[in-house]
Amino acid sequence: MRLINPFGKVERQMADERMQAAVAAVEALIPELHDPRPHWFGGRLEGDVRLRYMAIGYTASPDDGRDEGRAFIVDIRSGHVIWQRPIARRSELPRSVTALAQ
Repeated sequence: MRLINPFGKVERQMADERMQAAVAAVEALIPELHDPRPHWFGGRLEGDVRLRYMAIGYTASPDDGRDEGRAFIVDIRSGHVIWQRPIARRSELPRSVTALAQ
């Protein structure tokens, strides 16, 4: 039996808007990421009950001139990138607020 979530569409739209805001903050800091745009991935951080932060990133793409991938934590309310580091795989993207302290 499949349950229908009446709020699913709204939740997806909110997640998309938060992702767009996070990408815009990173592109404002690093304008060369705008063209060609990398394949962004990410989502909210576990433990962030106020839905303030987004973890986003991209992996290396030598065809597009990106020899290394990068991960970012963005405060989407203020529009600031508060953390960044190189990554090699999607699995290296932080998943929780506590992972940032490591």
